[in-house]
Amino acid sequence: MRIIYFDICAIVLALTVLAFFVYKKYTKGRTNRLILALSVLFFAASAMDTFDSLFGTYIPQAPSNATIQLITNSLFYILRNLVIPAYILFIISYYGIWYKLGKKSLLTWCLAVPTIVIVLAVISNFFTGFMFYIDENGVYHRNSGLTIIYIVGFYFIGVQAYLLLRYKNTIRRGEFFMLASFIPLNLMAVVVQRVYPPLRVEMLATTLTLFMIATAVQRPEEVMDAVVGTMSMHAFFTDMHKAYSVGRPMNAVFIKIRNSKALRNNLGIETYNKVLKRVGEKFIQMGRILNLYTDVYYNGRGVFVIIAEGDRYEQSLDLARLVVAYLNESFKLNNLEIRLNNKVCLSRLPQDLPTQQSLLRFNNTFHNLIPDMDQVIILSEISESRDFKIKNDINEIIKKGIEGNRFRMYYQPIYSVAEDRFVSAEALIRLEDDQYGFVSPAIFIPAAEDSGAIHDIGDFVLEDVCRFIHRAEFAKSGLKYIEINLSVTQCIEPRLVEKIRGLISKYRVKTSQINLEITETAVDYDPVITDNNIFSLWNMGFRFSLDDYGTGYSNIKRVVSLPLDIIKFDKSFVDEMDDPKMWIAIVNTVDMLKKMNKKILVEGVEDKRTLDRFIGLGCDYIQGFYFSKPLNQTDFLAFMKEHNSRKASRL
Repeated sequence: MRIIYFDICAIVLALTVLAFFVYKKYTKGRTNRLILALSVLFFAASAMDTFDSLFGTYIPQAPSNATIQLITNSLFYILRNLVIPAYILFIISYYGIWYKLGKKSLLTWCLAVPTIVIVLAVISNFFTGFMFYIDENGVYHRNSGLTIIYIVGFYFIGVQAYLLLRYKNTIRRGEFFMLASFIPLNLMAVVVQRVYPPLRVEMLATTLTLFMIATAVQRPEEVMDAVVGTMSMHAFFTDMHKAYSVGRPMNAVFIKIRNSKALRNNLGIETYNKVLKRVGEKFIQMGRILNLYTDVYYNGRGVFVIIAEGDRYEQSLDLARLVVAYLNESFKLNNLEIRLNNKVCLSRLPQDLPTQQSLLRFNNTFHNLIPDMDQVIILSEISESRDFKIKNDINEIIKKGIEGNRFRMYYQPIYSVAEDRFVSAEALIRLEDDQYGFVSPAIFIPAAEDSGAIHDIGDFVLEDVCRFIHRAEFAKSGLKYIEINLSVTQCIEPRLVEKIRGLISKYRVKTSQINLEITETAVDYDPVITDNNIFSLWNMGFRFSLDDYGTGYSNIKRVVSLPLDIIKFDKSFVDEMDDPKMWIAIVNTVDMLKKMNKKILVEGVEDKRTLDRFIGLGCDYIQGFYFSKPLNQTDFLAFMKEHNSRKASRL
């Protein structure tokens, strides 16, 4: 009498895995679909074994049952022997080496030929009975031909063991042992069932492995992004590690929705997530339309990456163009018109990004590296440009600049209308790299803020300016103070006040000799900490300027509430002064600030016409190329010596 309870357990486990994946909609991605296929295969094989076991145990034997038993046994042997090659396909997919399969691939033939042999052998058994047969009493009999099944089974186990060991470094040790557990569990089950045939444990052993892999190795909750419906960022990191470990050829389409933050703020989280889900589903459909096998990943902050398997570059370029065309068109969602602002870049992997580290870095920064264009940017076409190389290497450039003392302070004179001379200057940091030469602050300052290096740069600026003020030449120059920019990150430093107090004590600098510049962004970033730092420094005697006024939200309440002495008009005021409406706004803004007893400094003045117009409005200070570009310390002191000896208005 056969014991079928183990087969029933196998059926329950297989159905549990299948139901879980379908219910959670973990059906995207080849590896997930192979889990589903294995669940169906294990269920079907266990069901056939159970059905066959019912004969002679719970269903009375009868000659008419012989044909049914022959069919169920044959189906069981076919399904049972499809389990191992199907599991090998799962391993191939999980390791990321699917690209090694192909019509002419040795691996493909190594899997296909034995599988075909088994299927043909079982089919021929209907006519020859050389493997097994069912007599007229419904009794099952083995023949010598059944040895083929065991030979092929052991062969497949050997192939499986080879693949597991060959690429084991691409996965974690725990995952390796979990995947490899299929071999000892199956071998033990075969031995047990061979010694005691009524104990049907083979399918339970294989299905138990499937259950463990589905829950502990594949971990669909980590692989899938439940909100967007694509593969997750965790899956991207894991899959790319495997791909680079085995040298898998791919094409990657990097997509950045640049207005993602604004969309999230304006639409709300729920609607924003619906937008992402809709976009992700569209990207998945595009791969199918072009007959490309693709995996779509959502890596957060509006970044999608589509990985197209194989070296099908032209089709991948068509895919990238489809992406651009789709994103450039607005669409409606919940009666709202959605327009996405995007950047799209196509890259060949691993040629364009030869290491996993360079890939992950590019994933985080590509939207800052590529130009603003409503078309596909081909990475290989821009990667050799100086601008791209600087942006791509900027963190290393900054690191070398800090360690190699490559940063320098420059000073741009500030003209006082009332005194008709230069009374101060803005301290501006510059970086001269030994490989790339001059590196724009517009590039290295944002990068330093992102990486945290801005703390070291800010410390350098504060100390170098204090050292300059301490020099005797500063006192002779006629300068009253130097303006120092405080970054957003510096404004929220808990030790900012203590740090500045230590520097002015070290260099014997008066608080009146430094004017600290803050931006509207810094003020609004963390008002509590920022206000605490500002008022603590103000109580020490420092004075403050609000830099780039007009580029943010221009919160008048913040202007009134903070101890600001000078309001610096951004260059955009100068650039748009010929616009009649803008000029009205400028006139009224000046009038308002004057009534609030604020001093006004205008940046970006480059000609006398502009100078005269803003002086005519009653602005107090002028800064710009009309008087001087930023100068290094030596040239700046020479400039001050030359021009403050006579009235600046006569320049």
